Amino acid sequence: MTSKPTDKGAAAGDVTASEASAYPALRWRGIAALAVTLVLILGLAVFVALMREGRTTPGNLSFAWALYFLVTFTATTGWSVAGALLVAFVAQRRVDDVLTSHAWTHWPLLAPVTLAVMAFVSDAVNHRLLQTDDLRWLWAAPLGIWAAGQVLWLPFSLDRVRPASFRMVRNAISGLAGSRFTRLTFGLIFLQFIMLRLGLALLWRPIGLFERGSDVGAYEQRARLALQGLQPYLDYWVEYPPLFPWTASGLKLLSVPLGADEAAFQVLFSLMMVLFEAGILWLIHAIAVRVWDEPRGLVTAAAYAALFYPIYIANRHFESIAVFFMLMGVYLVIRERRHTASLAIALGVLTKLFPAAALPALLAGQRWSARTRYLGLAAAAVIGALAPLAVIGREFFVASIQNMLLRPGWETVWALADGYFGFGWIHRYRQSPDTALEFNYTPDLPAAAWWGTAAALAALYAVLALRRAPPTPASAVWSTGLALAAFALYLRGWSPQFMVWLLPFALLAFPGGRGFLIATGLSVLALLEYPAYFVLWSEHQWVLWVVVVARTLAVLTLGAVFARRLWREDRSSAAEPAAATSSADA
Repeated sequence: MTSKPTDKGAAAGDVTASEASAYPALRWRGIAALAVTLVLILGLAVFVALMREGRTTPGNLSFAWALYFLVTFTATTGWSVAGALLVAFVAQRRVDDVLTSHAWTHWPLLAPVTLAVMAFVSDAVNHRLLQTDDLRWLWAAPLGIWAAGQVLWLPFSLDRVRPASFRMVRNAISGLAGSRFTRLTFGLIFLQFIMLRLGLALLWRPIGLFERGSDVGAYEQRARLALQGLQPYLDYWVEYPPLFPWTASGLKLLSVPLGADEAAFQVLFSLMMVLFEAGILWLIHAIAVRVWDEPRGLVTAAAYAALFYPIYIANRHFESIAVFFMLMGVYLVIRERRHTASLAIALGVLTKLFPAAALPALLAGQRWSARTRYLGLAAAAVIGALAPLAVIGREFFVASIQNMLLRPGWETVWALADGYFGFGWIHRYRQSPDTALEFNYTPDLPAAAWWGTAAALAALYAVLALRRAPPTPASAVWSTGLALAAFALYLRGWSPQFMVWLLPFALLAFPGGRGFLIATGLSVLALLEYPAYFVLWSEHQWVLWVVVVARTLAVLTLGAVFARRLWREDRSSAAEPAAATSSADA
């Protein structure tokens, strides 16, 4: 079950010290790539200044126009140069090879640069570009692709990953088309999963004894503010990190051609969740194959595809987005692509906080310089996303953070001890920062309880992150499962849909029927909490006590299983190098 990190060997573009001294730092290819990059960045700076201040001539150049131009050009050029040098130093690649790969990420800038040139040449284009929204899609979409490319380029390059999109798509199609449907294959499981989820997304409207609506209606109501030009964290506060609220606003704008009603939003939301759920299925299979073997990987994937609770939650909540990024982080750690893993974990944290449970697996068994680099990259991604919101919408940014940190508990042992037997309550009016601190009850537990448990959680994460045992696929999974279980026990508030965080790890720990039964048992506990308790038994508070205590014990037991397996895995992986050294000495 243990395995050592794969030796990827010298990738193309990697250099040795002797080669570095024998060749110049920049050859003609690097110089050409640098020239192309500077020209496109120059065009982007002109486009930004044009959109902000309109057309101008050298003789009539205003201070504001020059400022927009210089800030855009300097910031983008600085990013390109600093990123290229960092990749060349860390990944030990030639500077001109790095510049060449980076130049390809700038091709989407051709669209805004072309529009900027046409605006200076044609009055009609200038008017449509600056005074109407007719041409917005021609530059907004390419700029979005370019920004995403910049975010992905750095960790991919540090990990020496060369994306081959067409080859990946071709291999995926070949794998699915070549699957034998007379026996169990992952291709068969994946296709059945996609067809079932697509049918539910497009045709199924929930109805039943317990159906009382879902959170998607609340997401749609808040996202509706985007039609008025209001955005989360800038014009109103929300109780989540910013990635999903902004995604919901985008879905609402996309729903306008479909009628802009709640049904259109629900369909788009469900289709998006199909993509993330399919990604979760793929990652569970890929991780299980590396931790165990192909047969148990297939059984684990089949078990997840057969679970009811993820289907139920995917049409009601957005937990699957954060679960996907957390599992992606674990998978990339297993593949020794830790820079890219740090970005995946950062995206998860920008969706919900619990994907931070993958950080100990990212850092364990690494040198201090590498740990600093991985944490720095993750922190830069999070700060880069939050800083503009904090600057532009300071009041609502602070209100959102305060609500997340100070909201009293619900549906946990902490909340029940406080005498609160309701669900998580959030003020409905979000366009005033003051309502973020209006709660439906005041907790009686001392603040020392929260700080003490937070310190214990931080200490556990530090112990897991600073382990020196050689990393293995199994240790990455058990470490993340233990950190996640500890985080679930620490939380002062718990909603039943949070159970989908743990289901993949229960299946990975027990591939086969045993894991399916454990995951089903956890799902039943979540369903007993909601809708069963709140719809049928809300007058009997002892029922919630039983459900919450049972769930707490189940999570505690699962965490103990992960801790035991991690301890055994670390001992086994540490013993292998020692045994190899002894045999070599003999």
